[in-house]
Amino acid sequence: MPTICASPIKARVLRITRLDVCGNPVTGTGGQVISSGFIQVQASPEYEEGEEFLQKNANGDPCVNEKDPNFLKRVGLQIDLCNIDPDGVVLMTGERLLTTGGPVTGTGVAFGEGTLTARFGLELWQPLAGQVCSATGAQYWMYWVFPNVGNTMIGDFTFENGPFTLSISSDTKAAGTLWGDGPGTTTWLNGNVMLPDEHFAFNITTVSPPVPVCGAQTL
Repeated sequence: MPTICASPIKARVLRITRLDVCGNPVTGTGGQVISSGFIQVQASPEYEEGEEFLQKNANGDPCVNEKDPNFLKRVGLQIDLCNIDPDGVVLMTGERLLTTGGPVTGTGVAFGEGTLTARFGLELWQPLAGQVCSATGAQYWMYWVFPNVGNTMIGDFTFENGPFTLSISSDTKAAGTLWGDGPGTTTWLNGNVMLPDEHFAFNITTVSPPVPVCGAQTL
């Protein structure tokens, strides 16, 4: 079977999609934020070591020497923002949007006590280095998806003589049963779908990423 190999570089766009408590996309007004205002997204897969069984015999030699397989528990994510979109922060954290004027415009976020229940899907697109187009002239992209993210916390932030950045940390769960090939009518999985035990995936595609826009958009 032919395979496409690629060398992804940098990161162009991310999309955040509101999810319900079951990890399924919530359609309607304010359901997604598309942004290029991030410095980096760091993904840290967390694995549980399999249990080890070792029993020596009376001579000190191994009688039983076995180890269970390791398994993926979750992926820790850190998103560092250089352009702060209040709608995007609210969508990821579930905190309260501050607004002004008419038409109502989001201007800030208020953070309070309470359990962290908000969930979102995270997608990213990378351009490729080298041969970046298909035989038909369509540009290739590396698409990444983390379809069920939550437990979101704001990291330490500093006021100083320099650019302000805001860090957000989260972790993944397995995909919701209705995520499928992604929210909306455009898909970047080439006909594939996310299975209910999968935490993340990447795919090489010729479908262009969405265009960044300030503020939440209708899904």
